[in-house]
Amino acid sequence: MVVVDRPAASALLAAAEDPDRKFDAVVVGEYERAFYGDQFREVLARLNTLGVQLWLPEAGGPVELDSPVHEALMVLLGAQAQREVVRARHRVKAAMAAQTRDEGRFLGGRPPYGYRLVDAGPHPNVTHAQWGGVYRCWSRIRRRRRG
Repeated sequence: MVVVDRPAASALLAAAEDPDRKFDAVVVGEYERAFYGDQFREVLARLNTLGVQLWLPEAGGPVELDSPVHEALMVLLGAQAQREVVRARHRVKAAMAAQTRDEGRFLGGRPPYGYRLVDAGPHPNVTHAQWGGVYRCWSRIRRRRRG
């Protein structure tokens, strides 16, 4: 099982599959950061087949899939994790809107109607400044094609 967006989770599952592993349990301190939605059930089932217990402070010890109390707890924690993601997304969008409103900051994309983009010189980051040459090259090619 490979978790593409979570390299540390993939490494943990790979270590759990090793027959010479040096652990027999995984303790999750913050559920919201470890699982999203229904991921928990899939990971727990995989760890259980490998003989690794999963411990949560909210469960008071190892989580058991057969327990209806633990099942209800996992549904509740999954909903809380989804809510936390939505709240974080809302905070980021609100902060970006505040920067635009209060600082007049342009956050990228197409400039608003009536605004012009002007050259502000090379980028302060040397690596990013090198990309500018590529962009200018493509701009020249497009201008030549247009006539």
